[in-house]
Amino acid sequence: MTDTYDTSSGSVHELAVFWVTRLHSGDCTDQERHDFEVWLAQSEAHRIAHQDVAAFWEGLSRIEPLAAPQLAAARAYLRKTRQSRRALTKKRLAGILSLILITGFSPFGWTWLSTDIYRTAKGESTSIELSDGSRIDLNTDTELSVQYTWTARSVKLERGEALFSVVHNPEKPFEVSAAGGRIQDIGTRFNIYRQADRVSVTVLEGEVSVASSQSSTTQNLIPGQQISYDSTGQTSAISPIDIDAATAWQKGQLVFKGQPLNSVLEQLGRYHDTSLQVPDSRLQSLKVSGVFPTNNLSLALNTIAGALPIKVSQTVTNTFVIAPAD
Repeated sequence: MTDTYDTSSGSVHELAVFWVTRLHSGDCTDQERHDFEVWLAQSEAHRIAHQDVAAFWEGLSRIEPLAAPQLAAARAYLRKTRQSRRALTKKRLAGILSLILITGFSPFGWTWLSTDIYRTAKGESTSIELSDGSRIDLNTDTELSVQYTWTARSVKLERGEALFSVVHNPEKPFEVSAAGGRIQDIGTRFNIYRQADRVSVTVLEGEVSVASSQSSTTQNLIPGQQISYDSTGQTSAISPIDIDAATAWQKGQLVFKGQPLNSVLEQLGRYHDTSLQVPDSRLQSLKVSGVFPTNNLSLALNTIAGALPIKVSQTVTNTFVIAPAD
């Protein structure tokens, strides 16, 4: 009599845990290896889940000196199960093994791969490729952390702006937290800009759900839509957005269409270690339209000054003052 396998039970990751433990048990049969190959070939989700769990299993050897009792208990349980010829489903075995490992190693927190932190300086941008094929493009002066667990992919945006191109995996949701809110991928590309405690979410492709810290409900956005919220839970209405303008920063540009001068200067200041001052409050509401480079502050300011009744002077290093034109 052999163990019984219920291939309809359990999540993909639970089944992956079962197969990895059986393959490493030392008494895995040829039939089981064949069944594993059949299961692995059934879908890309099976392959990804197995790759994740197999890498996790290999990592156990590196912490053997710290966790020998827990590992021994898990392996002994597998041997006992096989010797006693008990009939177990994959789901039950995976659940028991997972419980042994997780409770045994809880002081370590069991982050899946690790928590990685990425930062860009002012004027700098970069792209990172994640282990599942997803991509994050970081704009200027941005900081975020990425953490993968067995069941989820989590990103925390501390400041700045990032564009997410996510490989969708329903077994492992991709979620971004920022200023207390949660943005969850439903198979998409989206841009998030965190400005202090206010966050703007723009969808380029697919769909995302957004929930603020004080709301139990979510709002779904489709391409060309934007929503904003703050740390107090105040949420704007969903509005249409020019996708090309929202992502122009990837081309080293900023696009403004009738934006107040103070807002334009604030955006330009994100890319330069400088101070842009407007002592005359009457100038702050002047409207600015145009396309401006992010890497040439002098050109951007002179272009604005040529279109508005203002003048720009540099008083000291890295300080520009905007005043009424003579």
